[in-house]
Amino acid sequence: MGAPVRGPNVLRAAPPRQRVHRVPCPAERGSVSRPGRYLGVMRGFFLLLLGLAVAGASLALARFPGVVERVYGQALGPWIARTLSVLTGWSPVSLSFVGIIALASWAVWRGAAGIGRIRAGEIGTFLALQKGAAWTAGVVGVLILAFYLLWGLNYARAPLDERLELVREVPPDPEELGRFAEYVVERTNLAYRTLHGGEEDIGAPTVDPLVPRQLSDELSVGWRRVGEALGMGSLADRSYGPVKIRGTSWVLDGLDLLGVYSPFTGEAHVTGSPPAVVVPASVGHEQAHQRAIPRENEATFAGALAAIHSDGHLVRYSGWARILRSVMRDLARADRPGRDALMERVHPGVRRDWADYARWYQENRSVAGPVASAVNDTYLRTHAVPGGIQSYSRDTTLFLEWWRRYGGRLTVLPGTSSVE
Repeated sequence: MGAPVRGPNVLRAAPPRQRVHRVPCPAERGSVSRPGRYLGVMRGFFLLLLGLAVAGASLALARFPGVVERVYGQALGPWIARTLSVLTGWSPVSLSFVGIIALASWAVWRGAAGIGRIRAGEIGTFLALQKGAAWTAGVVGVLILAFYLLWGLNYARAPLDERLELVREVPPDPEELGRFAEYVVERTNLAYRTLHGGEEDIGAPTVDPLVPRQLSDELSVGWRRVGEALGMGSLADRSYGPVKIRGTSWVLDGLDLLGVYSPFTGEAHVTGSPPAVVVPASVGHEQAHQRAIPRENEATFAGALAAIHSDGHLVRYSGWARILRSVMRDLARADRPGRDALMERVHPGVRRDWADYARWYQENRSVAGPVASAVNDTYLRTHAVPGGIQSYSRDTTLFLEWWRRYGGRLTVLPGTSSVE
């Protein structure tokens, strides 16, 4: 007991000593558990370092393309992409776009909540910044890790022409390139006339209702016919989710993009805004990414081959027109007079369709387009793609190598006599 306390009339015991609890100052609030705080910060930066380590490992694995091809390129990678595509294919809208909006909303909510806690004196500014940086690092790390495990390791595979053992000649012989261009002009003209019922010239740009499921199904026929020759094996016969057009055009148009593939959801997206001559070939390009073909010139090459092996008239015409555009571009560099003379043999309707696309492109260029191009260029160069975004225009060599291998034809596989 405590010592007695003397009062006016009585002696009484002093009350027990009370323990005084110190109230932390505002800067200390929210930081009582220092080990827990540091653990959370370390966890976020650990995830970032883990993601960067996997990215570095992907670059290192490029030295062992045979191993990557057997373990990932022909087995795990395509299986992951196809499974994601089938699981997300039920939704008519892009789940990857929904995810981006949800993640951005979450980040804004966390930021606003952090500012509110700082103003209320519940947490110090420095601690709030620490937590925000750790959360951001963790999210970025998880995204990098998921990107490479779900799809990005395809960049460690050997280039497609090496895997197919195509004969490369850079630059191509101008005379041979001219003969190849004549062949492509002939096939493109025929595809145009077939699409329009044999009409010599309809007098207007090609228009056609674009149904995502129909485009995907018609291109799937082409992928089944050409997939084995492209080294896809049994994977060529597998089904994937349909391309996403609805609700994506406004985003892609705002970034000056014809399409984009999301490795996180296995979804191929294209914009439905351009003229009809462009869209099916763009779908084929994104489907090539979906089928584990990462490099841009290879995706254009494989997607166009799938298109010209299709039974769909618009899809086939779009594929031939895409090849013609690439060949004429390169022929102009090698033999401008020869290119100008050959252009006179291109069907007026085909020239009109490409002029319609050029006009659409100029009228719909976005202010965000240069920024998107710069980001895309950095992304491609980071993954050791020579030339960055210039690689999009290096598809002619692949077409020429394929044409050379099969004796002057591009559609040479069983079941394609109707399209050649």
